[in-house]
Amino acid sequence: MEIGMCSNPNFDPLTLSGDDEYFSAESSLDIDLPAEFFDGDDELAAGFYFSLPDLWLPEFDYELTEPLCPPMSDHDFLQYYSIFPLSVSGLVLIPKHSPQRSQFEYVSLTQSQTKVPDISFLNSLNLQILQSCIGLLLCFSQSSQKYYICNLATQHPEVLPNFVSATNHFALNLAFDPYTSPYYKIICVQKLELQKPLHQISIYSRETQTWAVSGKPFVAPGDIDFSDGVFCNGAIHWMRRTTIGLYFNVEEEILTKMPKPPLKEGYPLASCEYFGESRGHLHYVVASPELSFLELFEMKEDYSGWFLRSLIDLKSLAKDFPIMARRSSNPHPFLPRYECDVLSVVQGHDDEDLEVALSIPGEVITYNHEKRSAKKLCDLKVRPYERAVWYRVYTSYQVL
Repeated sequence: MEIGMCSNPNFDPLTLSGDDEYFSAESSLDIDLPAEFFDGDDELAAGFYFSLPDLWLPEFDYELTEPLCPPMSDHDFLQYYSIFPLSVSGLVLIPKHSPQRSQFEYVSLTQSQTKVPDISFLNSLNLQILQSCIGLLLCFSQSSQKYYICNLATQHPEVLPNFVSATNHFALNLAFDPYTSPYYKIICVQKLELQKPLHQISIYSRETQTWAVSGKPFVAPGDIDFSDGVFCNGAIHWMRRTTIGLYFNVEEEILTKMPKPPLKEGYPLASCEYFGESRGHLHYVVASPELSFLELFEMKEDYSGWFLRSLIDLKSLAKDFPIMARRSSNPHPFLPRYECDVLSVVQGHDDEDLEVALSIPGEVITYNHEKRSAKKLCDLKVRPYERAVWYRVYTSYQVL
């Protein structure tokens, strides 16, 4: 595919009518643009290439000159999407205490989104969401006792083949990176003996459609939850609510210890409110019942430790959203002072562009790190009076 610009100085695309011949970026038309315009800047060329609008062109006979740039290869596409990565468009929320956990709720995070993804097929198939990873959902059917991979775009669940004995305890984790491969992988961590912390990792490759044992059995921390992994930068991370976290490099099949969780000494009730990733950044949110703020930490690029990224003042938020303040003057010591649940941390294109989505009774609000302010995003179907305590009401899954 080659793209260029016609060289007629009298040509004006703004005067085109709807009856003229349609031309898009998929056409074979060449456009004449000086080579020095890009001056070897591949990023500029890729950005211009993908931002070309569809045009209506009249019939004409112009001399075609050298193309703007060579045809886009797979490498060029991957390079472009590494420059302009996919972003989270919304959240699928599932009430934790509902008698019917299949009652999904979708919350859009972008004002420009007009088409809401259809998630009704999950209800019709009675599928329970376990994890989400870059547009794919790992689901489980209680009726069939089978695991599925679901794509909200295609709405055709794909059943996973049998992998381990049903008598052993195991956990599944979804790994998918469209920038490196169109195929996903499933990481299974199986406990070999119920009375001993000995575990074994197995990997399912969608490309080969086979299961394979990875490495040797290993001893895992007793408080680690292998069903709550986070895929980021080619590795599955298990960190939430554990004293010793682990991460597993999927391609190299190497298991490594995570840096110590950023929990301050002297606050024994401090806990992890959220652990997730966004645009290659790992985030860890800490809260304590006796403190009126949330601490948002981010993992350093070299995995040498965590650093404090943002501090969210809940007392200040409660002034704008008084419904999140607890009414009891003597709340239970193990419950927070503010009804607020971290749903998602979304990293924008810019380093300072960071937003935190939080659920408060009856609403979802977003906190902007740069502006140090919050705004209401939407109302929730579950109203405030339907929950005596709103803390950790929803399980949240990111979708593109």
